[in-house]
Amino acid sequence: MTAVRVVIVMPPVTALEPSLALDQWPTLTAMAEALRRHGEAEAVVVCRTNRTESELVRDEVRYVFAPTDRRLVELVQVQRPQVVHLHGLGFTRLIARLGRQLRGAAPIVVQHHGEQLLGWRSAAGHRAVRRFIAGYLFTGAATGQGDPLIERGIVRGDARLFEVLESASLVPPPDRGSGPAVELEGDPAILWVGRLVASKEPVLAVEAFALAATASERAQLHLLATDRTLEPEVRLAIKGSAAVGNRIHLHEGVPRAEMAGWYSAADVYFSTSRREGSNYSLIESLSFGCAPVVSAIAPHRAIVGDLAPLFAPGDAATAARLLGEATSIAAEEVRRHSHTHLTWPVVVEQLLAAYRAVS
Repeated sequence: MTAVRVVIVMPPVTALEPSLALDQWPTLTAMAEALRRHGEAEAVVVCRTNRTESELVRDEVRYVFAPTDRRLVELVQVQRPQVVHLHGLGFTRLIARLGRQLRGAAPIVVQHHGEQLLGWRSAAGHRAVRRFIAGYLFTGAATGQGDPLIERGIVRGDARLFEVLESASLVPPPDRGSGPAVELEGDPAILWVGRLVASKEPVLAVEAFALAATASERAQLHLLATDRTLEPEVRLAIKGSAAVGNRIHLHEGVPRAEMAGWYSAADVYFSTSRREGSNYSLIESLSFGCAPVVSAIAPHRAIVGDLAPLFAPGDAATAARLLGEATSIAAEEVRRHSHTHLTWPVVVEQLLAAYRAVS
């Protein structure tokens, strides 16, 4: 089969030197390299910079940095792509420029990365460029991730939505020496990873664990948190859970390179999120065999599939019950699910299916 010529567009403007910029975009580089390894796609990546035009090759993938949107479009055209894959829905001016210049010579697919696109201006801008978009890539396309955008008219009701996992795991397994070993107290040791912000519902996580812990005397909850916006509320909730508060631990966030140790030490991965683009830490934790107890939002349903039951967002009682039942899911079963559904080869097959469907 002839390889598909695809140009991947990374629209956010970076001020970093190119190699440093790529270090900040591990999902982009991992995706491009996975496409190259597969062999059925010829991918070039075009990025926006506020520095001078430049080019580099990393892991046999060519990355070109354009100093303006106009030049970016020219560089896309020079590649004579069969498909243009643009990351992010928020770049309507660039989508319009690409659409007008390409004139249908190459279809444009746009990948959703959790953008909400709030405000009437955003909706109006997207209605103006929808005609240039041949398809949308969502984690959870089949489970309703695109519904809010369709309801607001940002995405047409008859648009082509494709199921494409936003990322596979970016955390190498512990046998590759990725970070220090970690010991987590608890049987089971329950790991919650994320920002202490409203959409992640960290207070609900504390409340659900408090309910579950009354029936599980050795369980412990570990909150590994970066953004600390709701730390006072979380600490108040922990204090209010007096009977089990000493079994709830709030940890500082760690670099991704050290996450393997945390996933290896955990038995259960817990997420109370109301909204996600996909959920990198869920994907990563499953590759280490952590049993999932997660909210039933569209991307979680797509990632977990039939592996485990999910709870409705905000439902502390059901979350507590599932925490109590989670260890009935064998780690090997979780790893098998990850290997079957959540690897970079799977992502590439999804991408290729979308590319071929629109080209």
